[in-house]
Amino acid sequence: MDMIWTDSEVYNGRGTASEHQEVSQPFPEIEDEPCMQCELRETCEMACKAFRNYVATGKFKENDIGRLLREFA
Repeated sequence: MDMIWTDSEVYNGRGTASEHQEVSQPFPEIEDEPCMQCELRETCEMACKAFRNYVATGKFKENDIGRLLREFA
């Protein structure tokens, strides 16, 4: 009996075990933005140090809320 060879790449790898399993990653835990805790949130038109760090890294320190204000770029 003759063996028939198939190229699994033609079928996008269907039917064969892949070396790269697709695993969904859960969403990261991101804390609330610092503006929710700020007493200036109703009238603020500036970016404080906590907000700038939050935008850049997703993290901020509680004591940076309302400090070192700059205008939005």
